[in-house]
Amino acid sequence: MHVTSARAYLLAVLLSGAAGLVASILHHLVALQDLAMVFLTGVFATAVLGGLGPSIVAVVVSLFLYDFFFIPPVYTFTITNPQDVFSLLVFLIVAVLTSNLATRIRTQAESARQREARTAALYAFSRQVAAAAGMDDLGPIVARHVAEEFQCQAVVLLPGSGGLVARAGHPPGTELPETDLAAATWVWQHNQAAGRGSDTLPGGAWLLEPLATARGVVGVLALRAEAPAAALPFGQRQLLEALARQAAIAIERTQVDAVLQEKAKTEAVMEAIEDGLIVLNPAGAVVHVNEVACTILAVDRAAVLGRPFAQLGTAHPHYLRLRAAIREFLAHPEREGDRVEIELFLRGRDHHYVLRPTPFRARDGSPAGLIVALQDVTHLRDQERRREALVATLSHELRTPITSLGMAVERLERNSLDVEQQHLLGTVREDVAQLQDLAQRLLDLARSGA
Repeated sequence: MHVTSARAYLLAVLLSGAAGLVASILHHLVALQDLAMVFLTGVFATAVLGGLGPSIVAVVVSLFLYDFFFIPPVYTFTITNPQDVFSLLVFLIVAVLTSNLATRIRTQAESARQREARTAALYAFSRQVAAAAGMDDLGPIVARHVAEEFQCQAVVLLPGSGGLVARAGHPPGTELPETDLAAATWVWQHNQAAGRGSDTLPGGAWLLEPLATARGVVGVLALRAEAPAAALPFGQRQLLEALARQAAIAIERTQVDAVLQEKAKTEAVMEAIEDGLIVLNPAGAVVHVNEVACTILAVDRAAVLGRPFAQLGTAHPHYLRLRAAIREFLAHPEREGDRVEIELFLRGRDHHYVLRPTPFRARDGSPAGLIVALQDVTHLRDQERRREALVATLSHELRTPITSLGMAVERLERNSLDVEQQHLLGTVREDVAQLQDLAQRLLDLARSGA
């Protein structure tokens, strides 16, 4: 148990008086001569419980009590025996050394207790953040733990589309005022604490601590104590900085995990599609290529990743055609180049791929690279072949009955017919001529497709 402030000094006087009373009792009961040890015990107890200042007071009070009640002539502060003067000096030196030693022990014990408490808090915090499934879980965990540890309100702010955004607060519903949000933005940009108790904007109601890792600032942690205080004690300040570092690392890890998950999903989609896909960075190096594209180019994926597309080290004709077409596209992106179509036997049948290069940009509008898509148009070619076959079949199947109809009309025209019959036969002749023209057109279309 530790006491502070005025109580510690009152305790020093009381313990010194109690030591004097015990010394008097022992002196009369057992004729104890070494009474200084009793007073040293009181000084030591004061140093352990109250610290250095109260222990010095205990030394002075004990010195006067020892001199007044136990050194002849008693009940006076006069010392007639030089040996007693030496004894008092030795007592004073030993008492001061004992007080200093006890105070150092007390300080070390307090430091060890604070380190243990800090380590326990960090361990509990690390276990909680490790169990977070994502940012929606991590933000409330950080805010709740900090609020409970420091008995304050806490808000976790992370970058959003328009700047810093409050992602979690404790107690729930806690928000940062607009004025303090501007200060939090400054902390985020400069990686420096601000607000109450700091060197920057110390008059603010909130203490703003950057959530920073070795790669940069990932957010800001805002604290507002219920009871106003000038600054956090040194030990709590160290704990806050350690918690902020752990929270920043956890947030960064969660963000990286989210990016990796999205990347894995994107790569899974790229691998699942039937089209060949090659992604080039602004320098023209291959950053991704799916299995279909590797098969078309007859290259190994590991061998081409990171290499410039213009220098893949293969002389395969498909690659040479694509390289020339992409080079032409990059040189003249506004010009529509020649259609590049590749035919390849793949997965037990012939496949047809058409080159579709598409540049893409980053969020800030700067060039981010080129997506080289080899679109699988096999189904379109199959439809074209089926259409051509159908047209050819129709043209041949229609020609025979149409020819028969024409011959029948010619034979009927040789007979003697009345006016109405001749008119009807003329209409039939015109319809047969139209059918013959349609059949010829279908035949011409089938021949042009072939």
